[in-house]
Amino acid sequence: MTKDKKILKYQILFVILIIISIVSASYAAFSTRISGLEKGVTMAIGSGLVEINYDGGPALNAPNMYPKEEPAITKTFTLTATNTYGGMMNYHLFIVMEYNTFRSSALTYTLDSINDNDNGEVVPEITTQTGIKTGERKIFLGNGHFNITNEEDITHTYELKIYFPLIEGFDHSIDQEKEFGARIEVREGEVYPGYNEEKGVNHPVLFTGMTQVKWDGTTEIETTEDDPDWYDYNEKRWANAKSQDGSYWVWIPRYAYKIESCYHTSGEDCFNLTGKEAGDINIKFLKSTTNITEDNTIIETTGYEAHEKDTSMHHFLHPAFQFNGDELGFWVAKFEASAHEGLSSGVASCSGDNVTNKSPKIVPNVTPWRCINISNAYKTSLMMKDNLIYGWQSAELDSHMMTNHEWGAVANLSNSPYGANGKVWNNSFVEFKTGCAASTAESTSELICHEYKSELGVKASTTHNIYGIYDMSGGAWEVVMGNYNNIVGISGFTTEEMSSINYKYISRYETNLEDMLNGVSMAYNPNIYGDATYEVSENAARFNGTNYIGNPVSAWYKGFSYIPYRAGHLIRRGGHFSSGYGAGVYNFSYGAGNIVYDASFRPVLTPLS
Repeated sequence: MTKDKKILKYQILFVILIIISIVSASYAAFSTRISGLEKGVTMAIGSGLVEINYDGGPALNAPNMYPKEEPAITKTFTLTATNTYGGMMNYHLFIVMEYNTFRSSALTYTLDSINDNDNGEVVPEITTQTGIKTGERKIFLGNGHFNITNEEDITHTYELKIYFPLIEGFDHSIDQEKEFGARIEVREGEVYPGYNEEKGVNHPVLFTGMTQVKWDGTTEIETTEDDPDWYDYNEKRWANAKSQDGSYWVWIPRYAYKIESCYHTSGEDCFNLTGKEAGDINIKFLKSTTNITEDNTIIETTGYEAHEKDTSMHHFLHPAFQFNGDELGFWVAKFEASAHEGLSSGVASCSGDNVTNKSPKIVPNVTPWRCINISNAYKTSLMMKDNLIYGWQSAELDSHMMTNHEWGAVANLSNSPYGANGKVWNNSFVEFKTGCAASTAESTSELICHEYKSELGVKASTTHNIYGIYDMSGGAWEVVMGNYNNIVGISGFTTEEMSSINYKYISRYETNLEDMLNGVSMAYNPNIYGDATYEVSENAARFNGTNYIGNPVSAWYKGFSYIPYRAGHLIRRGGHFSSGYGAGVYNFSYGAGNIVYDASFRPVLTPLS
C-alpha cells in the first residue's frame, strides 16, 4: 500500500470515528425524563371488585431516554374482576399527565388489548402511534367491561407503549431537557369525553382565541361555551364560532350514515322512484371517538364493498372522522376563503393572487380567493395553524384544505333531517361574493345578491338557516384535495410533492389503464365511500378524447357529474354561479388545478388529540 493510500485510509477511518463519536455523544448527553406518581390498585365497581396489577406500578418511568424507533416505555397491566352479585362491570382507562414539556407529538403512544378469558369487552386497541400534546391533561384510552360471571380470575390485559420517535433529518436537540410525568388510571363506569349527552352530539372543540356565536334573528350574539342555546343539531342549528381574526367556522360532529334510498341512482331516476331528487340519509351521531350510538346501532368501519356490504345496507362510520385516528369532529370554513391582505384579481381575470404569503379570511360579503393553483391553496391552508393572526396555538389543531371526503361529510349531513334535507340554493351572483343566495333554488347568473342572513339568503346554507355552511352550491367552483393516479399536470405540484402528500390531506383515486375510457377518462371507484360521488350518482359523464358519453347531470338534485380524465385529473365541487340546476352539494367535476378565475377553496380545522 502506498503512503498516500495509507493516509487516505486513516483519514476516512478518522472521519467515521468522528461521526460515530458525535452520534454517540449526542445521545449520551440527551437529557429527557419520563416519570409518574403511584396510585391505589383496587377498585370497587358496582357488583364486584377489580384488582389492578401493574408491572412496576402505574407510573410511567424512563430516565435518560433518547429518540429511537423502539418504545421508550412498555407498561403492562392486568385487570382481574371478581363479580360478587352479578351484573356488568364497566371501567375506562386514562393516561393522566401531570406535566409534559416535550413539543406536541414528540411522544406518541399505542395500546395493545387482550381479552384473556373472552369475557366482556376490552378497551379497543390503538395500533397507530398517536401524538401526545404538550401540557397537563388526561388522555382517554377507551371503555371496557366485564360481564356477569361466577368464575374467578377473569382478566383483561393491556400493554401501553410510549414512543419517542426518531425523525430522520429532524434536529432533536429541541427535545433536550424535557420532562413528561404521567400514570395510568383505571376508573369505574363508562365515559365518553367530549360527548354532550343532552344534545346527542360531540361538543365542539374550541381553540385558543375562538368565540362562540349564535343569532337572534339576523343579530349575531357572542355567547359562552356552556350556553344551551349555542347549538342544537336536532333543530338544524350547527355550532358556529369565530377565530380571533373574525373568521367563521362551523362544527361537523362525528357521525355514521346509511343511504336508505337511491344508492348509486341518478337524481332523475330517484325522483321517478320516490318523488324526490335525492335519497334519504340516516345519520347516527357517535359518542366521543367511539362508534357507539345512543340507540346502540351497529356501526361498520371495515369490509366495505359496493352492492355487497355498503352504505345502502349498513351504517358506516364516515371516513372523514378518521383524520388522525378517530376524531370528535372538525371545523369547516363557513364561507369560501378570501384573504386578509386583499385580492387583486378581477371578476373574469387573474392577477397577483397565486401566492402563499396571504392569510385566508372566512367572512361573508367579500370576493372569494380565486386565481390560485391547488398547490398554493393547499400550502396556504396548511400554514394557517402557525399563523398568529388567528389567535390559536399551533399544537391545538391541524389546518388543511378541504378533501373530497370532508366535502362529502358536509353534503350528507346537509341532506339529512339535521340539515337542509333538500336542495341548497345556488349562489348565482355574477360578481363572486361569499354568502349570496339566488332568487330561486336553481337561478343562474344573477345581478343581485341576497345576502347570507336575509330571508332568501339563508336558503343557500346547508341548513336553510343562518347556522349552516354557505357557497357549497354555485358561487365559485371549489377545488378540493382529490386526485386521480397521482397525476400532476399543471397543478403547481411536483411529482414528488404529490406522491408524498399524507393520505389524510387528500382523497386519492386510482384507475387502471384497462379501465380507462379510450385511455383518457378515469372510472368510478365504487368501493370508495363517503365522498358523495359514486353513492349519489349513476352513469356519470366520461370524456372519450373527443366528447362526453354518459349522463352529465346524474348526481342527486340533477347536479353535474363529470368523472375526471388525464388532463383534468383533480376534483371540483359545487358548481359555478352560471351552473343553474347543475350546481349543488352533490355536483362533482374535473379540474386541472391551475390558475383560473372561477375556482376557489375552503380550509378545514381538525383538533389534535
